[in-house]
Amino acid sequence: MNWICICVAGLAALGLYLASPHQTLWRAALARATLLRWLALPLLAGAVASAASAYGAWCGVCIALAGFMMTLVALPYLDAGLHGRKPAKAGARHVG
Repeated sequence: MNWICICVAGLAALGLYLASPHQTLWRAALARATLLRWLALPLLAGAVASAASAYGAWCGVCIALAGFMMTLVALPYLDAGLHGRKPAKAGARHVG
């Protein structure tokens, strides 16, 4: 039950991340940004409810938020790792 809650909270975080204009994981998701933002709310509430039924109210909230925040932190790193660093153009000045 614990892993189900964390995965559902991760899906809620993925929905919020895909609705962000800064993401490059799936550009077509920007067309459905409003739907993804609204879908994140019931997913997170479902994650809290599923964990709260098994572990208690406050423990369920903490488990769901831990999975949510962990995914929100990991997704930008995953995005950057998949797309890699783009080489600089010839003649471009290096700042720094």
